[in-house]
Amino acid sequence: MKKIFLPFFTAIAFGTIQGLAAPLNTNLILNGDAENGIGASDDQSIVSIPNWSTFGSFTVVAYSAGNGFPINASPGPNDRGLNFFAGGPNNTNSSAQQTIDVSSNASNIDLGRISFNLSGFFGGFSTQDDHAILQTSFLDPTNSILASTALGPVTPTDRADNTGLLPLTRSGFLPVGTRAIEVSLLMSRFDGIYNDGYADNLSLILHNSAPVPEPSTIWLCIAGFLLIGLFRGKRGHFKLTRQP
Repeated sequence: MKKIFLPFFTAIAFGTIQGLAAPLNTNLILNGDAENGIGASDDQSIVSIPNWSTFGSFTVVAYSAGNGFPINASPGPNDRGLNFFAGGPNNTNSSAQQTIDVSSNASNIDLGRISFNLSGFFGGFSTQDDHAILQTSFLDPTNSILASTALGPVTPTDRADNTGLLPLTRSGFLPVGTRAIEVSLLMSRFDGIYNDGYADNLSLILHNSAPVPEPSTIWLCIAGFLLIGLFRGKRGHFKLTRQP
């Protein structure tokens, strides 16, 4: 796909969210759409990526870059914006990471009420096996991993050997004891020289999903209250008669 590469350096933008309340019903991944900053316009550049800690030659590329990269007409998000994440030049593995503090929701998390929805678009180049994986780890107060989940990879077969990105999503509940969520975007190269793992529009949304009583349970409760009220209303009219 790409042929010539110049020496490069790695740009690191720290992406840890510490001490901030994690709001519900909103995307907690900062710069999950790769729009904070300018995307690379070629297959040699590595650009700085706000809100993420990057490793290797992980970068952001503009949809207008051409040269075999995904373009606006390629499979991908309808609201794709200007840029997408890419694995970068001349490397086998690269990644980006950020950690989200969710300790402000501790009480509801420990009651098993906080659910999550993880989503994003993932893909690669043509018939190559290069791919992206979004790994999410739920951490306890000591930063030990309680559980993990992941999205991806999207394979060439999934993409019908087309260059582009496809949507993936996963939902569940935060493990009891979760106090932070570590989000890692992992790019892997299997063919060629450029790491053509691609991703865009990454999202992690938390919801308060407290159990809702079944309709039958609600009606039973209403009926019970009505019977109690009826009984109390007639208490003064009852008379006990002793049998001889």
